[in-house]
Amino acid sequence: MKNKPVSKLSVFLKGVAMGIADVIPGVSGGTIALISGIYEELIDSIDNLNLTSLLVLKKEGFSEFWNKINGRFLLPLILGIGSSIVFFSGIIHDLLIEYPIPVWAFFFGLICGSIVLLLKQNKPNSITSITLLISGFVLAYSITQITPSGDEVSLPYLFFCSMIAIIAMILPGISGSFIYILLGAYETVIHTSKNSILALINFEWDNFVLIYSRLLVIGLGIIVGLKSFTKILKWLFDKHKQGTLMLLIGFMGGALPKIWPWQKKNGGQTEFTSPWNYEGDPQVVIAVILMIIGFLFLYFLERNSSKKTDAT
Repeated sequence: MKNKPVSKLSVFLKGVAMGIADVIPGVSGGTIALISGIYEELIDSIDNLNLTSLLVLKKEGFSEFWNKINGRFLLPLILGIGSSIVFFSGIIHDLLIEYPIPVWAFFFGLICGSIVLLLKQNKPNSITSITLLISGFVLAYSITQITPSGDEVSLPYLFFCSMIAIIAMILPGISGSFIYILLGAYETVIHTSKNSILALINFEWDNFVLIYSRLLVIGLGIIVGLKSFTKILKWLFDKHKQGTLMLLIGFMGGALPKIWPWQKKNGGQTEFTSPWNYEGDPQVVIAVILMIIGFLFLYFLERNSSKKTDAT
């Protein structure tokens, strides 16, 4: 697949959006990558990070290696994702606590708009496509109904959680943050991310070792998970693109109940309810406005992107 030349700033900002999405339980960075048109390039670029590319670095030099791994794309994307997670994880976490309904409403509208837009661009044109679409929906919905674990998080367990979560993060519709919640590691990951800079500024050896040993383990889990799964995704896109897209769009649809703005606790489960049965102020007007904004946001981006394409 040939990659179209793209602005480094544009890729960086898409990385920022992916990072913000990955912090939010119920929203996937893979969704942002898919709807912003960089999903396949992301999968291809990650797949090219292998021993062969290291041999290119050794034999042909850094320039060929940089081209081989599509560094012009990967570097700003990784910087965007990383800086977004470090700087926005605390803010998003606080917003979800203080203003849950408006935040979830915006993302609910955004994902609904994404699904409509993707189905418009990739119409289900066979029984197989429809079956995969429904299967993706059922699978994602089933995952969101699992009761979260509350086990203590050790470093080996954090590695395992990160490996599984990153797979979810690159799958549209399945949230890596939600996988962390299911496995009981979300608070640990958020705490580690929020305090990574403070651990350097307010240097205390024990806290520094704790925070950065966790960061190292999270990073290793992410690398192993990415490399083990992207090859499968790349093969699926190369051989069965339409079916793969249907499955991924189904994933997005199946995750929608998890980000429904009006939810209530029932034992260990979170259930969605109607605004008029919600305990507390349902904030219906602001929620509906933000849903519409989220829904139309994707259409604005698509029209803007189409005009740029026509101009070139």
